[in-house]
Parts: sequence; structure tokens; C-alpha cells
Amino acid sequence: MITPKIIKRKYKSGFKAEVILKPHFYQRFFGIIIDFGSSDSQKVAGSAHFLEHKLFAKKDGDISFKFENIGADVNAFTSFNETMFYCSGIEHTPKMIDLLFELVGEPCFTKQNIAKEAPIIKQELAMYKDDPIWSVNNAIMTGMFDHSNLGTEVVGTEESIGKITKQNLTAAYEENYVPSKMQFVACGDFSNNQVQTILRQVGKLQAKYLEGRKAISSKIEHPNGLMKDQVLPVQGDSNVFGVGIRFKNFKKVLSSLDLTQILLEIVLESKLSVMGPWFEEMRSKKLLTNPLQISVNYTRQGDFATIFGVSPQANEAIKKIKQILTEPLIKNSDQYRFIENNFALQKEEWFARTVRTINDLSSLAIEMIEENLDDENLELNLKKLQVMSFDEFNQVCQQIMKESAICSAYLDPNKG
Repeated sequence: MITPKIIKRKYKSGFKAEVILKPHFYQRFFGIIIDFGSSDSQKVAGSAHFLEHKLFAKKDGDISFKFENIGADVNAFTSFNETMFYCSGIEHTPKMIDLLFELVGEPCFTKQNIAKEAPIIKQELAMYKDDPIWSVNNAIMTGMFDHSNLGTEVVGTEESIGKITKQNLTAAYEENYVPSKMQFVACGDFSNNQVQTILRQVGKLQAKYLEGRKAISSKIEHPNGLMKDQVLPVQGDSNVFGVGIRFKNFKKVLSSLDLTQILLEIVLESKLSVMGPWFEEMRSKKLLTNPLQISVNYTRQGDFATIFGVSPQANEAIKKIKQILTEPLIKNSDQYRFIENNFALQKEEWFARTVRTINDLSSLAIEMIEENLDDENLELNLKKLQVMSFDEFNQVCQQIMKESAICSAYLDPNKG
């Protein structure tokens, strides 16, 4: 695997920048990531996501049109611990960078545009709620993390969205959009002279828009829910269920959050794989027919996994999932041999996945800047994974799972 060359710079303000060189790519990608997301401290839940939306509003209109006028695409996202704004295009590099800093550095919050945005975000929330899986996810997230910001939908609740004002939105912005919590990334085919030009431009722009802002430290909370099993009424005949796994401490076993996440994804996908002996048994008992949706996440506030599926006997399916997740592997059993063989295949799949990421400009840039934000090292983690034995993998996963707690929720049409 050929690791791209990266040029990094840190400015006196604390703002960081990196340029990732990808020869022979015509497209150019630029982004600014903020170390602040939906789960972090904020007076009103959903403020981080609301900020993502409202920063596009400027005195002369939506800044998206300025990007369109130069043939560039622009977008943004909010996750648990970060917000990112990014753009891409082939030409007008200096202008794209100028606009990107104007986007994040020049807010225009008014009572009127906030009032106009609230119904739009409430509609976004309503769209999520139309999916049967939403209520199950909401139940297990609050089961794991109570009604904290982590236990709440990224966009907030209808009530919290309605509580966002110019004053508290401005406070959330000023406390978090500060140089020490922000990083710039560029990715593309740049000459040495272009790299230096970009870094000089970034230095001037971060000074213009951000210098002088100081981060306000806040205590990181680690909320705990009741970890109970819930039965949810539903109109219709949906049989969606979900399982939430709350991990005690990702870093207790391994120093890398990313590597721990990868190993847990591998073990969960292996144990619950549609190709494995366990799933075949579930299929024969008519408990499951379709693959399960598995996700592993780490955040400052807590680490967890979610598993979603559909079953006509959801309660029984949940029992079987809890059983397979908590019971130790019996050496030389069919399940043991399948997971051992699958581990070797999954290592190769992660290598191939990384190669695909490196060959996609936007995916590479986002992956690398997120790794940098979390003090992770993609290449080093991949090397550790490649040399890891199955016994070591099994011991790590067993130790993490041993200290975990599980909750669940499912929809019951009979209670609708």
C-alpha cells in the first residue's frame, strides 16, 4: 500500500492544516473539521447540527450559490464529536478556500433566519421518525446513555429545536469554532509551490476569521442509561428490533480507538454473519432471514455498538443474539473455526477497503483529517491488524465484551 505524502502545519493560534498529495487527480478537495459534534457539551441539544445548517446563511444569501458559480460542490455533516464543511472542484482553488473559510468563519445568525430554519430541521427529524428503525434506535440509545446529548438524535428533539435562539446558537459557535479545535485539509495533485501557496493562504484566512478566539474547557460527561429491554407499540406490522452494546472502555485493552473499533466490527460481523453456522441456525428456526445491520462507534462520552434486524419473533431473536455475544467461543467448534477463518478474510478486506479509500479523493481526505483529529494512525493500525494472530484478536474481543452491557428494544404490532 502506497501511503500518500502529507504536509502538515500548525499556526500560532493552534489552528492546524494538512495537504495530502494525490498525483494524477484532477479533482481537488478542501475541508475544515471542527472538534465539536452533537454529543458534546451544548446548552440545547441539536445546536451543533443547527450550526452546520445556519453557517451557510450569509447577509447576501446562501453561500452555496457562490460555490456553484465557480463550479464547485459544497456540503457538510455533523456526527457525535465533529462537524465538517467541505468542497471540491477542478478549478478556482484560491476562491474555494476563501469561500470555505467565509462559510465557517463569518456567521450570520438572526432571529428571523433561525425561526425559518427550525421547521426545516423539525421536518428532517420527522422524516427520520417515519423509518420504523428510528424509534428502536432512539430507545436503545436512551437505554445506553439516558437523555444525554449522546442518547438524543443528532438533530435534537422537537422540543430542543424549538428552544434554539440567536443567543444560545451564538454561544455554541463562539465556544467551539475556535482555532485550537479546528483543522483544514486539502487533497489533490499539488506542486510544491502550490502547497506552500495554500498553506500561506490558510494562515492568513485563519488569522482573519478565527485568531483571538479561545476554547472554553468543559467537563466531559459519561452518561449511563438504565440498560433495560423495551417493547415498543407500533401501528402496522413492522417487526424491527435492535440491540445496544455499551462498552466500558475501548482504550483499556488497546491504545487505539480505531483499531479497537475495527476488531469489534470484525467479531460482531463474524459471530452474526449470514454465512456462519449461527445465522444458519436462526434461519432454520425462522427467527432471521435477512442480514443484520451492525455498527460500532466510539465517542468522548461513551463507546457502543448497535445491531438492527427484522424478525417475526423479535424477543426470541434478541435472546439468541445476547447468547452468542456473551458466551465464550468453544475451541474447535464450527462457530470457532468459522470466525477464525473469517478473521483472516476480514484482515484482507480491511486492507482492500483502505486501498479503496486511498483511491477516492474525498473519502481519503475525510478519513485522514478524522484520524488526525482523534490522534489515530491509519497506516499503523492497518499494520497491527495484519500481524495480529487470531488468539490475540479473540482475547482482546472477549475481554472487551466481558465488561460490556446489553440492552434491547423491539416493535410489537400487538401493542399498537
